[in-house]
Amino acid sequence: MPPFLLEARGLKRYFRVTKGLLFQREHGMLKAVDGVDFGIPASSTFGIVGESGCGKTTTTNLILLLLQKTAGTLLFDGADVHGFRGADLKRYRASVQAVFQDPYSSLNPRKRVVDIITEPIQINQPLHRQSLRERTEELLVQVGLSPHAVGLYPHEFSGGQRQRIAIARAVSLNPRLILLDEPVSALDVSIRAQIMNLLRDMQERLGLSYLLIAHNLATVRYMSNHVAVMYLGRIVERGECDEVYTHRLHPYTQALFAAALPGHPRSKWENPLPGEVPSPYNAPPGCSFHPRCSHAMPICQEEQPQLRDQSSGHAVACHLY
Repeated sequence: MPPFLLEARGLKRYFRVTKGLLFQREHGMLKAVDGVDFGIPASSTFGIVGESGCGKTTTTNLILLLLQKTAGTLLFDGADVHGFRGADLKRYRASVQAVFQDPYSSLNPRKRVVDIITEPIQINQPLHRQSLRERTEELLVQVGLSPHAVGLYPHEFSGGQRQRIAIARAVSLNPRLILLDEPVSALDVSIRAQIMNLLRDMQERLGLSYLLIAHNLATVRYMSNHVAVMYLGRIVERGECDEVYTHRLHPYTQALFAAALPGHPRSKWENPLPGEVPSPYNAPPGCSFHPRCSHAMPICQEEQPQLRDQSSGHAVACHLY
């Protein structure tokens, strides 16, 4: 059995940048994802953190096959995903589901709950209508909702309840991997812990694997077994969650954690990340973080550092190491 359920090797996604209306000319390439490597073991959670625009969501879309790769390899159970055709491709799509950030826009407001949850089942495993209703009621109970909600519409639920419906839809096909793209960021603070606990309980009960995309560092630490830090399309640090959170090596990781608001309201806060994230269309040469790094050396402007293991699977891409 492969060591990872899902593995990315040198995964890249570039977008052509053109100018002109009638006669468009290619003006360069925007490197949204620029050679990422990671693996998600079965029944575990892999978290990805980073500033907006670092390539987290593009990575998710590549795994969902909503975007085609520019280069690299994506393996699922040891098989190349981009070589799947016919039944293999249908099986992969059923095995990999997603829960998105905004439960208000991810559910069709014109459909009842029973139709929302059973739509993927009808496409992949046609069942009798009564069986579909029974399956919907079973899934609603699993996510902590009343089975009598099958005939209601999304607008009749709160934000947290809508996200529970989205989770029920995601697990309706008994997937092996669920991509969680900011699953609690649009919810009230009082509801977030309930949804995270629900996801952990379902993972333990169903043996699910998660890829968690989030800005909130506390959410990632609570949910994840392994974590990767992305900056401008590349992974700059990767390892077991507790190890990365406790022994931060890359200057960007250190600054990202320091940028969190202080625990006490009277504590003085200073932004440790000067400047803005460079454009992936016009990325700096060498290490892309060097214009904002207080430890930058001459080599950082010339040579891009490679991700190298330091200890116990804790890897970092930095010339300091």
